[in-house]
Amino acid sequence: MNQRLLFIVLALLLLCLPACSTNDDDDDSADGAADDDDDSGGEPDDDNDSADDDDASPADDDDDDTTPGEWPGDPWYGCTDEDIPADATVVTAFDLADQYYDGADDRRTIEAAVEFPAAADWSQVTLRLELSCPADGDCDNWDRFANLSLVENAGAKDETAFELWRYITPYNVGMCMLGDITPFAAKLTGTKTIRSFVDTWVGPNSSGNGHGWRVTAKFIFHPAVKSEVPDQIVNVWPYHSIEVGNPDNPIDTQIGEQNLALPATLSRAELRVLVTGHGQGNRDNCAEFCHLQQVIQVNGQSFPFDPWRSDCGFNPLGPEQSGTWKYQRNGWCPGAVVIPQVIDVLAALTAGTDNTFAYQVWNEESALYENTCRPGAGDENNVCTECAFSSDPGNCDYDGGMHTMPVDNLTVQLLLWE
Repeated sequence: MNQRLLFIVLALLLLCLPACSTNDDDDDSADGAADDDDDSGGEPDDDNDSADDDDASPADDDDDDTTPGEWPGDPWYGCTDEDIPADATVVTAFDLADQYYDGADDRRTIEAAVEFPAAADWSQVTLRLELSCPADGDCDNWDRFANLSLVENAGAKDETAFELWRYITPYNVGMCMLGDITPFAAKLTGTKTIRSFVDTWVGPNSSGNGHGWRVTAKFIFHPAVKSEVPDQIVNVWPYHSIEVGNPDNPIDTQIGEQNLALPATLSRAELRVLVTGHGQGNRDNCAEFCHLQQVIQVNGQSFPFDPWRSDCGFNPLGPEQSGTWKYQRNGWCPGAVVIPQVIDVLAALTAGTDNTFAYQVWNEESALYENTCRPGAGDENNVCTECAFSSDPGNCDYDGGMHTMPVDNLTVQLLLWE
C-alpha cells in the first residue's frame, strides 16, 4: 500500500470510526494508482475529482443496508428499452466518439456540427447519453466531471454555450442516461454545434488508470401537442469554475454581478442552475464533502438552496463501480446525472427594465463561507486552522492531492415566458 493510500485510510479511521462501514466497496478504487490530478501536466483539474482521495464523513451514506434505487426517472435517469418511440425523430450528435487525454492528443473536448429538424413543434425533447469504455474495454478508473453543451456561433468572439446536461462519470464502468431537455427545443433547430467535455486525464497510452471513454449522444424529438417552451433562454452566468471561501478572491470579482434587460411582459420566469462542489482538505472538507448553501440574489432578494446529494449510496450503478461511490457529496454522485435546480423567480423580477443578479456561497449558518485553510491564510509558520487533514506547518498550501482548492462549477440560466 503506497504512502498516499495509507494516509487516506488512517484519515478515514480517525474521522469516521465507529460510524463508517468497512464494506470492501469503499476501498479506494485505484489500489496503488497515482492521483489523477498528477496526470494534468500542471493544469488544475476543474473537478479535483479523485473523490477516493477524501474522507467524506460518510456515516449515513456508507451503511451496508443501502438498497440500490430504480433506474428510470428521478434522480438516476437511467436508460430503458422504451426511450425511443417508433414515431420519434432521432438525431445523433456523437456515436462512440472517443474522449481521452494523451499529451498532445487532447480529446477531452470534442465538437460536432449537427443538423436538427427545422420545426420546433415537439411535445418533448429528450437526450439519451451513453458513456462506454474505449475499444479495449479499459474505462477511465476515476470519476470525472463531464457535460454536453449547445454552442451558438462556435469559435467566434460572441460564442455562446448553453450547458444542456451535466454528469459525473462512474469509476471504471460505463453508464447510460436519459433526460428531458425540452426547454431548449426552440434552439435545437437547423445546423448547430454540440460540444462534449469529459475531464479525463488518461488516454490510450496511459498505464494503470484506464484509457478514457466513448460517448454516444442522441437527441430524441417526440411528436404530438407542442410543449410550452420558454420564449428566451439567457445565460446569467455561463459555465464557470469559481473559487469559494477566499475573501481575497470574492465571487463577485470572479463572475461579477449581472444586469439583464427583460421583456416588457413576463408570465413565467425560472432559473435553471447546475452547480457541483469540488476540492478537499479545506475547512469543513470543502467544497466536495461539505454542505454549502448556494445563493442567487435577484434584485436583492435571496434565493438560497442546498444541492447536497445524500443518496449516492442508493445509486443503482453503484455496486458495479469501484471507489468511494457511496459517499455523500456537494451536488453530485459518481456515475450519476447532476440534477438541475429550478427556481421560480418571477415575483422578484421587474419586466421591461434591467434586473440584477448576484451569486454567493453561504455556510450552514447562512453566513458567507470562508476557507481558513488556504495559501496566505496561515500564521508565521504557514499553519492554517481548521484544515481537514493536517495541522502541520505548510498545511495552507494546495498539493494537488489531499488538499485542493475548493471550487464550485457553476452554470445559471434564466428561462423566460412572455
